[in-house]
Amino acid sequence: MKLNLKIIKIKSMATFASYFILIVLILLACNNNIQKTPEVLFPVIDDSNASPPPSPREIDKDLLIIWEAYSYLAKEFVGRNEMDNAKLAEGAVKGMFQALDDRHAGYIPPERFNIDQSAFQGKFYGIGATVGQTKDGLRVLIVAPISGSPADEAGIKAGDIILEVDGDDTEGWTVLDAVNRIRGRLGTPVTLKVQRIGETEPLLIRIIRGEIKLPSVSSKIIAGEAYGHIKVTTFTAETHSELVLAIQELLSDDAKGIVLDLRENPGGLLKSVVDIVSEFVPDNSLILYEIDGNGYRKNWTSKNSGDFTEIPMVILVNEFSASGSEVLAGALQDLGRSVVIGTATFGKGSVGIQRKLSNDGGIYYTVARWYTPNGRVIEENGLEPDVVIRNKANETDDLQMQAAITQLDFQLD
Repeated sequence: MKLNLKIIKIKSMATFASYFILIVLILLACNNNIQKTPEVLFPVIDDSNASPPPSPREIDKDLLIIWEAYSYLAKEFVGRNEMDNAKLAEGAVKGMFQALDDRHAGYIPPERFNIDQSAFQGKFYGIGATVGQTKDGLRVLIVAPISGSPADEAGIKAGDIILEVDGDDTEGWTVLDAVNRIRGRLGTPVTLKVQRIGETEPLLIRIIRGEIKLPSVSSKIIAGEAYGHIKVTTFTAETHSELVLAIQELLSDDAKGIVLDLRENPGGLLKSVVDIVSEFVPDNSLILYEIDGNGYRKNWTSKNSGDFTEIPMVILVNEFSASGSEVLAGALQDLGRSVVIGTATFGKGSVGIQRKLSNDGGIYYTVARWYTPNGRVIEENGLEPDVVIRNKANETDDLQMQAAITQLDFQLD
């Protein structure tokens, strides 16, 4: 069956460009008995075989001022006997990253470097939320709480701006600052003061860190319709198999098409995203490509012809659809496989690298950017849906879902 992907004319509501910097807030217990895994929610390159950094003699002359400044302080500063060299070094590194034009970059102190990434195996310990940074860079905000997580149950909402963490003002914090301060031991509390859209006064929300199990896919037949609704909350190592099973069950229930709901999906493992896109497109289709700082291009293509290349589908996105969900939506949109409905997406389309330093701390920074098959830049720009429509705040009617149903009706007509 050949799909008709004409886009129906729907009167759209005004969009606003949500521009945040996404990083997953993995708020984990500091438990040495927890098995560490190398995969992370945003793409990070393994540095286990990295070459050692250059020696001070090989460093660019413009950086000599760092050594010169320290030499003067060590020799002449009135409080030189009380100087903490470790703190001075950390301060210099932090300043270096503040000078970069990379909002994803930052320094990770030793006590926070070994972040448990077990979330990507289906569970983790923490509050269960993702955070980003506001466009002005002055505050961090909640991108989305994970459904059923301690953050969700405590009342945290997408878009909440974090004003304080345990009484400490967050003005000027980076995303990594927030990650370092909010995560902690299993069963311990953290109190966030947040400013919520539509509220005049800030809210104090106390959250107990707990174990979070993450089935990343849920599905159901839409009431009164012949279509299935598949909600994907993140992309873990299990998401691909969960999605395939969900589609098979919906088809066995006589579903004629599917709505793939990526709203509030902050991303996840790129391999999972590639595997999922491969289910809907022919073999060797370009899914995305990335270009690094040296101009090298790497293509990501579908692994084989998928089992669901002809099932009618619509994708839903919003301003909190980020990273891997933008890759998925952008690929199927560019390949003409699916109409995308909702609002402009988050705009997180970069590959990061995490390096360990000699003090057992680390640094994180961008090494490549993602592009859709047609060459659209995801980073900072996000994706523009084919049909732009915004749900109204504080109303139960899901206008985006209604538009998706109308679109499927049109495709099957």
